[in-house]
Parts: sequence; C-alpha cells; structure tokens
Amino acid sequence: MSRKHSSPTARTALRGAWQALVMAAVVLLAVAGCASIPMHGPVGKSDPLTQRESQPDIDFQPRKPVTGASPASIIAGFIAAGTGVRDDFQVARQYLAPALAGKWKADRRTLVYKKTYAVASGEAKNSFDVTFDVLSTVDDTGVLTPAPDNDTEVVPFTLVQVDGEWRISSVPDGIVLQESTFASLFSAYSLYFYDPTFTYAVPDVRWLPTRTPVTPTLMVRDILAGPAPYLKGAVATAFPEGISLVRDSVAVSSGVATVDLTAQPLLDASVKARQQMHEQLLATLQALSSVTKVTLRADKSDVSLGDSSTLQPPIIDKTVPSTQVAVSKNELVTFDGTHTQPISGLPPVASLAPSEPAMSYDGKDFAFLAGPGDELYTVSAGQQPVKAATGPGLTGPSFAPNGWVWTALGDGSGTVKAFNPQSATPHDPAVELDVPWLEGQTVTAFRVSRDGARVLVISSSGGVSTVHLAGILKIGDVPKELTAPITLPASTNPTLGVWVGETTVAVMRASTTDPVTIEVLDLKRDPVTLNPVPGAQWLSAGNDVRDIYVQTGKDVSVRVGSGWDVQAKDLRDSSFAG
Repeated sequence: MSRKHSSPTARTALRGAWQALVMAAVVLLAVAGCASIPMHGPVGKSDPLTQRESQPDIDFQPRKPVTGASPASIIAGFIAAGTGVRDDFQVARQYLAPALAGKWKADRRTLVYKKTYAVASGEAKNSFDVTFDVLSTVDDTGVLTPAPDNDTEVVPFTLVQVDGEWRISSVPDGIVLQESTFASLFSAYSLYFYDPTFTYAVPDVRWLPTRTPVTPTLMVRDILAGPAPYLKGAVATAFPEGISLVRDSVAVSSGVATVDLTAQPLLDASVKARQQMHEQLLATLQALSSVTKVTLRADKSDVSLGDSSTLQPPIIDKTVPSTQVAVSKNELVTFDGTHTQPISGLPPVASLAPSEPAMSYDGKDFAFLAGPGDELYTVSAGQQPVKAATGPGLTGPSFAPNGWVWTALGDGSGTVKAFNPQSATPHDPAVELDVPWLEGQTVTAFRVSRDGARVLVISSSGGVSTVHLAGILKIGDVPKELTAPITLPASTNPTLGVWVGETTVAVMRASTTDPVTIEVLDLKRDPVTLNPVPGAQWLSAGNDVRDIYVQTGKDVSVRVGSGWDVQAKDLRDSSFAG
C-alpha cells in the first residue's frame, strides 16, 4: 500500500461521482455504533471505559456479491465484508478472483479509517485507487500504531471479469475497518511477559478480534512470537526459542484452555520453567471470561508442573502503599491522605530547599531535588543526605521497584541518569544513558513503571509536548539503554505525568493561574479528561483514577466524585512510592 498526503480539495474532487456508491458501503459499516478507538476522536469527561469485551455482541452479516455488480460496487462490498472476522472472511473472499481468494491473507494487517473513503480510477486498465483517512493500523501480531494527524493511505485495487462478473484480482493483504466497526470487533488484551527478574508481569497490549473461538489461539501465538518492538530486551518470556503451537488452535472447554506445544522444547525445560510458562499463559488468558485454567501439553501428552504449591504467579499491576511523601515547611513528611507527620529518624533537609520528593516502595529511602533543581539528593533514616546526581533541569526522581533512582536532564542532551541510593557516592557515580530519541527535547517528566521494565517520559520541543513509553534494558540490575518508544497522543500538551496503573498514566500541563485539565491516557481505552483544576502545579496518583491528587498553591486536593476536595494545606509535591 502506498501512502500519500492530499489536500481536502483534492479529496473532495476524488469523491465526485463515486459518492453515492461509497456512502452505501459506509452505511453498512456505520451500523456498528459510534464508539471510537483509543487515543483518537473527541475526549470525554468521565471515568475510563470498561474493557471492549463487555460491549454488546453485534452480529455483522456482510452481503455477498450481487449479479451484474459494477466495479465500484464490488470494491465497496469487499471493504464492507472486512467485518467477517468470525468466519475467516468467507464473504469477502467471494469478491476476489479465484486465483486470489485462496492466497489473500486477511489477518496480515488492519487499517482503521474515519467515516468515509474516496475511490478514483487508477492509471492501468480496470485499476482503482481507494483513499482512506487513516486513524491507526494494527499488524498481524495485534500491535496498534496510531497514524499521524491528517494521514491518508491509498489502497490499489485491480479487477477482472470472471464468468461475466467483476471480481478483484489484486489487492494488498489485510482488511480496512471504520473506527466504530473496529471498536466493536476488536478488543485490547494484555499479553503478559516478565520483568527480567521474573517477579512482575509486564503488559504488552495487543488489539485482537474479540468474542471469537480464535482469540485464545491468537493470544498464545503472539506470546510465543515475543514482545512488541518497544519491549524487546526490556522484558523476559518463559518460553524457549523455537517452541510453538503443535496446531494453530487453543481449545477451551469448561473454562480450561489446553495449549499443545512442540514436545521437545517443553520436555527439555525445567519444572520451574514450565511453571513460569503456565503462569505467563494463565495471567494472559484469564482476561477471557471463558478461561479460568490452563493445561500445558507436549503434543497432546500432559507434562508435569511439579508441586502446585510452588507455583509463583507474577505480580500483576503492582500496587503502591497509600502513604505519600511530601514537603511541608521545607522538610520531608509523610501524608496518608488526611494527616501529615515527620519521617522518623530522617535528618533535617530544609537547608537544601527540597522539592519533588520520591519514596522507595519499602518506604525506607527518599530522594528529592535541591534548590533550583540541578542537584538530586538521596536520604534515609539515620543517614545524612547524599548528592547522587547533578545536571541542568533535572526531572523529579523516580524509584524503580529494585530501589534504583532515575532522573533525566532537561537540557536537550538526551541524558538519563540512574543510581542505587545504597551505593551512589562521588566514588560510585550514577549510570549515564545517552538516549538518541530524546536529543533536542526538553524532558519535563520521567517516571519508571511499577513493574520496573518501562518508563513514562514527557518531553517538549518547539512548545509541543510528546508522551512516550519506552522499555528499560539492563544487564543484571544495571541500566544500559532505553528502547525506541511508542507515543501516546495527548491533547493537553502536558509537562507532568504519573503512572496510575499498569497500562494507564495521568498527564497535565502545570500552571499557577490557568485552569488545568488532567488527561488519563490508557493503552486499552479512550482518553478521558477530568474536570479542570485552577492553578494545578503538581500531580500524583495511587492505584486508581479515583486516587489522583493535585496541588494548587500549597493545598493538596483529591478527586471526589466529579470534583476536587482539599485534603491538606501547607503541603506540596506529594508523591506516592515510585
């Protein structure tokens, strides 16, 4: 498929005489409803939507070709028949010439487009170019990539006559779906991989056909194929290289998903490795209401998983403690949502003018920026503060679950620093990472995920902010690199961001005077904006979108219903662990 950018005038001209025929196909697709796919379209003011799997089951019945149909009608009918995910696109294949029908691969790619498309005659005889306003594309492993704004794509068709009827003899593999139809036919699922320590489950969100018998098969097949590009090297899998499904089918009966894998790799694996395979599959497949258990088999033969009491499920969606660290009267304090109190044994830090504090998950170590924000200190009970990192415009520190602290320089150098507060001294300096995709960007927020394998980065260039998610590559505990990121489209041009859940972040553009809108971005759901907060300057989040706190002046407020309620005064920069 070729990609072109065309002006609105050109697109209008292309529609011309084809408008009526094209709109007939659009009407067929529009009956699915008006839901939009995540990260596109208007932003609502409500709590994030539930999973797509909970939507009503819509029965799509594509229309077969009619006798004497014109080329335009055949093209429109084929596009409309892209809804046939549940019967392997049998109707769509009827629009194809016999030589193509058996070779065309519908699952190679899904192109998601806006409300309509335009058809024009191609340069060759009986060829046509169909132009779509693209929202996103989904590859054959379910990885969704949002398209740039105002992006268009041209899909070429060639037709021939077969027994006097027009049929499609050439079209690229894949289907095209209108956004509302895509939202009805596909759902976002978390395929779980492990962090490198095999302690935490790391979600890898894929968009797959929902409520179909093939969904479990696709989920297992994609797990075996490995993580999405931005997570490669940052996560681990229990499955050895070369292992695969014996047959392209995962049967589910009475809640049990039976996974038949190639025998030798499975039999060669240790009992512990098999247990980890089982737990990785169970964590993933339990997203389906039809699956409660998983059985692993080596080509139809049961394999031992050892003592079931030794099964160690990974931690999914790690929670943070309810207590935050904050600054009050220039000292670090704890804040439980109602009361503040000094931190026992912590030395005074007022002389360092602390800001943007962070706390380790066990509540024993703390970090903060000093003075104008070009120095970062760590401190713990019974120990004096240690200067652990320096640099212009440091982002507020962020603790990973393993206790390492991260920060990024805001000078456009693309430099990220990480260090272990138990050993960070002038003789054991921070690890410095050069991140090419951050060069020339002013980094304003850098937050490690609660599974320790990913990072949320907000940066800006030319006054335009970008929200990134990247993977963290390590050797042992030592960070070595950040992967090339994915981007979460945000409408608020944010400067600050925090993790809310394993696939959810909250972002905002801080201001001392203007109303500030907090935007909740989720890899699985539509963006949501919360009611504005005048003069919001800081943001923190616990374990739910209802557990979001904002700072205005020296007051800290929490979400109550659709509004905000002051919980503490003379407090600033409150932050949950992490």
